[in-house]
Amino acid sequence: MGLRQRIFEVLEHGRRREPASRAADWLLVVLVLADVAATVAHTVPDIAASHGTGLQLLDRVCVAVFAIEYAARMWTAPEHPLLHRRTPLGARLRFAATPLMVIDALALLPLALELLFPRNELILLTRLVRFLKLARYSPALATIGRLIASERRALLACVIIFIGALLMAAAAMLVVEGSVQPDKLGDMPKAMWWAASMLAKIGGGDLAPPLTTLGRIIAAITVMLGIGCFALPVAIIGRGFYEEIRRRDFVVTFAMVARVPLFARLDAAAIADLVAILKARTVPSGTTIIRKGDRGDAMYLIASGRVEVESAVGKVVLQEGEFFGEMALLSREPRSATVTTIRSTDLLVLDADDFLRLVDRLPDIGAKVRAVAKDRRPAAAPAAAGNARVGDDGTRT
Repeated sequence: MGLRQRIFEVLEHGRRREPASRAADWLLVVLVLADVAATVAHTVPDIAASHGTGLQLLDRVCVAVFAIEYAARMWTAPEHPLLHRRTPLGARLRFAATPLMVIDALALLPLALELLFPRNELILLTRLVRFLKLARYSPALATIGRLIASERRALLACVIIFIGALLMAAAAMLVVEGSVQPDKLGDMPKAMWWAASMLAKIGGGDLAPPLTTLGRIIAAITVMLGIGCFALPVAIIGRGFYEEIRRRDFVVTFAMVARVPLFARLDAAAIADLVAILKARTVPSGTTIIRKGDRGDAMYLIASGRVEVESAVGKVVLQEGEFFGEMALLSREPRSATVTTIRSTDLLVLDADDFLRLVDRLPDIGAKVRAVAKDRRPAAAPAAAGNARVGDDGTRT
């Protein structure tokens, strides 16, 4: 792996388990939060007077790191899988136009503004734009950003509806209450402020209460319209977020299922059917998945990682592509071993009822599972001092 590709792996694949990527992500997150905190503290006169030099130095250190990060990301852009077919210059220009890289560029802009306008203290507040850099390290924020972009037409319609309700409520109150309360509702801007407050249900000490019966009716209708105006975009974003999570889980589970040798010969349609019944689960290192004597309620397939099976015949290590837990389901007997993860492991969990339906619906897979279970049982018998059923899910010859 070349230096450029290695730096790309560290910077752009921070959500993987590689320690270097995690360390780089955490360092940048800490620097972003520290710089934002320093900016907020710098606006307090007493703190600025006593610690202004130190806060300024901290900001310069953070900006230097952000500049190095930006330059490194631009340099490694040709290594991006979606850009590697472009020329190096074309890849870098296309990469620089992505939303996250635009945010990274904006994070460097405050320094230039401070150098151009050194005596303008309001320029200091432009540093707060660096808080947006956290979107790179938060999958949830990135998901919400994609949702807003994908649902922009529906959200724009919500804005139009809100503005329409605002104008109608303001015009109605101007007609009904304008002559009664000319100081508070005597023109459209004042009436629009009243309508916006009622739609948002924020009220306020200076909010004019309706004095006429018709005005009170308009106020009640405005409040009810406000509920719909704010509930509609929330419902759009909430449903979109749910669908995005479902799509992401489907893709992750599909990829995990496709890597398991037991399902290697299945076509895409069959794997998609399996995804509906398999549950993806990530288990930290040192976690006990199965305990000896427990009731068999599921079968487990290892998509990545390693587990240790401890039974009466000793300890066995199972790795990516293998499975365990099937013997208790086939024999309907309690677990006869304890299974513990050796490292962080991605598992596919198949519940007992779904397992029985699967082996009936896909006879080839059922035959493979039964063959493995049959091979595992005799290996346990000689070591069991006459007990023919000492073995376990996962024990193998």
